[in-house]
Amino acid sequence: MDSKEALRARFVPPDGGYGWFVAFGAFLVQFWIAGLIKSYGVIFMEVMQLYPDASASLASWIPAILSTLCLVLSPLSSALCRKFSCRWVVFTGGILCWLGVSLSYFTTSLVQLCFTFGVLTGFGAGMATTPGIIMTSRYFSKRRALANSICVSGTAVGSMLLPPLLEVLIPTYGFRGAILILGACMLHVCLSAALYRPVEVHQAIVENVTSINISTDCTVPNSVKCGVHHDPEGRLATIPEDDVSLVRGSRDKISTTDLPHRLSMIHSVEDLSTNSTVIYTENILNSKSNNVMEGSLTEKSVQTEPTVGCSEKKNRRFKLCRSLIDFIDFSLIKNPLFCLMASSVMFMAAGCPHALYYLPSFANSRGLDKSECSLLLSISAVFDLCGRLGLGYIADLNLFSKTKAYSVSMLTAAVAILCLPFATTFAAFAVIVAFYGIGLGSWLSLIPVLLIKHHGTEAIGSSYGLIRPFHGIVALIAPPLVGFSKDATGDYIVGFCFMGTSMVIGSILINFKPCVLRLSRENTSV
Repeated sequence: MDSKEALRARFVPPDGGYGWFVAFGAFLVQFWIAGLIKSYGVIFMEVMQLYPDASASLASWIPAILSTLCLVLSPLSSALCRKFSCRWVVFTGGILCWLGVSLSYFTTSLVQLCFTFGVLTGFGAGMATTPGIIMTSRYFSKRRALANSICVSGTAVGSMLLPPLLEVLIPTYGFRGAILILGACMLHVCLSAALYRPVEVHQAIVENVTSINISTDCTVPNSVKCGVHHDPEGRLATIPEDDVSLVRGSRDKISTTDLPHRLSMIHSVEDLSTNSTVIYTENILNSKSNNVMEGSLTEKSVQTEPTVGCSEKKNRRFKLCRSLIDFIDFSLIKNPLFCLMASSVMFMAAGCPHALYYLPSFANSRGLDKSECSLLLSISAVFDLCGRLGLGYIADLNLFSKTKAYSVSMLTAAVAILCLPFATTFAAFAVIVAFYGIGLGSWLSLIPVLLIKHHGTEAIGSSYGLIRPFHGIVALIAPPLVGFSKDATGDYIVGFCFMGTSMVIGSILINFKPCVLRLSRENTSV
């Protein structure tokens, strides 16, 4: 196997160290993108006032398209990250989000807003959100639940801070000005992508730095100061990477004096490779080898592709399309346990997080002012964050069944939605949305944990990538249905009852897991 595949095969999750930077980068992506989606309730109120003649069902298509594309594009995002650099996929997603939100400034109708804020932003969100969650799962093993909780808690923090931010921006700059500023904020996703270091690059840095005894007064060609020194215990403390050029020459192991070049070659692997991330690998591929020594990198493993003819380029594009499909394990759809999990997610998706889209408008119709309506979203986000981090920490202790916790989380959020029609005061709304936030946050943090438990770490890319389109199917249908019920009845009560009942069904379904496992064993034995 070649050098990169060898590094992938030897990779051991650090359960800390640089893994926390990866988790922080994923946190920032979730903060801006998922936080924006869950804060749409504030924007929904302004959209209905900006276009008073528009129906609620038409306005509901905007969050439906946005959240659906964010979910259903997960398999494509997984495949693109497996084929190309993960950083470039997330970076491209950030650019699309910036364009989508910023171009909404120039819209003159709801249809145009559906295209810019819905379609264009949705494509960017779909490309940017999934990689960080799965990459975090790859960098952690023992602390995976906690790391995933930190990662997805960006959604809660974003939905906690963005509504108050919008309440400040809208009165000051108007709705369109606030949207333009919000679009510029989406560029932070591109900065977050810089933290997504592919795991084989991390492994190469660890191996190349720790496997060499470095002299404290080493000399480097071209008068480059390596600046290497050791701590009192003799461990390597600092290694500046001044030279970022490719190494050319011998295929032998690089000497101590070539350390800066050796480190620069690691950067070149990351920058030039078209296959520079392993987070979605289901199987370690066997490839052509015999060109490198074990544990070292060579010029051949990082060299750029030679110039090819037009016919060969077309052939490569065809192979690329096929490989994007090959990187997704569609056989999971035949797995009864995966289908049970997908079914529970679909029922839960009827009210997650769509209830927040209509909560401000519903609370406003019950006599609460706009600032109180926005505060409700922040309250929900605070308890959402508590649910994600708290349950993520407790789940790592293995004190209870994660499947039961998953079911209870769904039921808590469902009951909260069913209680919304009975709320008439701010205090009542606050208590209800607090329980909704706890249930929603706990449920979301347990999805990747259960998928890894059911299908293994190596299948997390395919399993998580395939589970999100099931969520997205319902996400496209539920908001317009709630909007239609609002147009027909003049209130959101019917819509809340529909969402809450669906979520109750989803919480019951997951408890049939023992029956599904028993039937699966019987079919296998036959």
